[in-house]
Amino acid sequence: MKKYEFNRNEFKWGEEYYDVIQKKMNLPKFFGKNADALWDMLTGFVETPCEITLIGFNKNENEYNKMIIDKINLCFQDAAKKYPEKFKLIFLED
Repeated sequence: MKKYEFNRNEFKWGEEYYDVIQKKMNLPKFFGKNADALWDMLTGFVETPCEITLIGFNKNENEYNKMIIDKINLCFQDAAKKYPEKFKLIFLED
């Protein structure tokens, strides 16, 4: 099973989270860096089954970062909920 680990300490701004995801999941250069594009990558490009671990996302965020980070993490949650045989999602506090 492929494993991906994302730590909140790896980026400062919400938009940078997409860069971290792109690099770690080896997404193509044409990845659109938005929630819809992430969903498309998760459901049609990423090797599954996979385990996604999110570390330290329990911290307080400014409103702007919270909005972006929540959209991204919701994609991971929706994928795990809709396709439990393909995606395992783990949340860990930092």
